[in-house]
Amino acid sequence: MFTYKPLTCDLAKAVQVPVNGPLVEVHLTDHSDLPVSVTNRRKAAYTVLNESYQNYAERIRNLTVHADDLWVITAPKCGTTWTQEMMWLLDHNLDYQRATDVNLLRRSIFLEFSTLVPSFEQDTIELVDRMERPRHIKSHLPMALLPKQLWTVRPRIVYCARNPKDMVTSFYHHYQHLHGYNGSKETFFEAILQDLVMYQPQIPHTLDFWSISNEPNVLFLHFEQMKRVRLDA
Repeated sequence: MFTYKPLTCDLAKAVQVPVNGPLVEVHLTDHSDLPVSVTNRRKAAYTVLNESYQNYAERIRNLTVHADDLWVITAPKCGTTWTQEMMWLLDHNLDYQRATDVNLLRRSIFLEFSTLVPSFEQDTIELVDRMERPRHIKSHLPMALLPKQLWTVRPRIVYCARNPKDMVTSFYHHYQHLHGYNGSKETFFEAILQDLVMYQPQIPHTLDFWSISNEPNVLFLHFEQMKRVRLDA
């Protein structure tokens, strides 16, 4: 179902960080379960993840999806948290008190987090499976790696896109402060361009979801438009 290509070049090693470990390209080998609008256009996007993802890929691919789920899907640093909070509040009658009392990490669980940080004590895939419904779920995975039932059960999907230039700057600072990256900005940017950083490439990730943006269960947002509306208000 999946193939894995280790990233062993010098540039890939230069941006690897201990918390994640060695990186691999993850490719889905059978695209027949994906939306026709994607498979007719080209092969769905692959992504770069840490090698421990291999231990979880099939569990995520076969995760049970419910019709009343709400999935927030983005590439990293593309308005994910902002979108999660908005969607959760809209789905819970603007319950700001509960939003204040309960951490967003519990209200909208990051599906693959425990695959990214092997030392994390909890299994976030299991947590998602046991969530109280309606579930709110966050993921940065590309379409090809997400649960295959998404395309048959058709829950609510909210995708947020962002200008790649702004994403990469934000991701660089994220890598510094949360991943422990201490290399140069130039090295990081070059690694992004060569798809050697976690969750890259971004543009095919976004194009896959743009191709289904007219589906009735899909809401496609733009970070820049959200920001502009907020400023206008």
